[in-house]
Amino acid sequence: MREGLGPGPHGVRPVLGRAPSCPSQAGQAPLMMDEREEDADEEAWLQLRPVEPLPSQCCGSGCSPCVFDLYHRELARWEAARASKDRSLLSGEESQSCPSKLSPETFLAFCISAMDRLTEDTYHVRFALPRNCQFSLRPGQHLILRGKVDGLEIQRAYTPISPANAEGYFEVLIKCYPTGLMSRYVKSWGTGHTAFWRGPFGDFFYKANQLQNHGDHSLKYTP
Repeated sequence: MREGLGPGPHGVRPVLGRAPSCPSQAGQAPLMMDEREEDADEEAWLQLRPVEPLPSQCCGSGCSPCVFDLYHRELARWEAARASKDRSLLSGEESQSCPSKLSPETFLAFCISAMDRLTEDTYHVRFALPRNCQFSLRPGQHLILRGKVDGLEIQRAYTPISPANAEGYFEVLIKCYPTGLMSRYVKSWGTGHTAFWRGPFGDFFYKANQLQNHGDHSLKYTP
């Protein structure tokens, strides 16, 4: 029998094995896992953070809410959701095509049902609405169109030309320009394509045979 391997004082032979690990090292593994989970969760929240609009995304028409107003509103919602760790507080995705109502805050998808080229640079475009649905837009109101060209998002304002009581559709007349970014986007359209609009905007309405004062100027409306 090798020295040191004999029975102990109570006749029990000692068992050779690895020394127990240090308690401090054993506790480091869960701690490192927790840190990695926190980093992954933080990265996930940062990916959900709203992206600040570019200047090109502002149509410049003075609409309210502006695209920058919407950004700050979404940013505040994101910060509240992040602080409470509740992603259900975040807004949802864009709605389906052919909605029955417009929204001044959210871009909605509308399908092109007809598109006619009137001149070399002018297009008459009709967008479909659900049957018997009408927007009842007032003369003087406009909508905001969103497009994307070469990865750059752009927005422009257009006034519908369809009658206020038009059912199942609305129409716009768009003039294109050789160097216009939105013009390039519009020229890529075709029947069955989808475009995103929000609105309506504008509070300077047409009223037949009425006189309104605007500062030092008076405008007379005629039928």
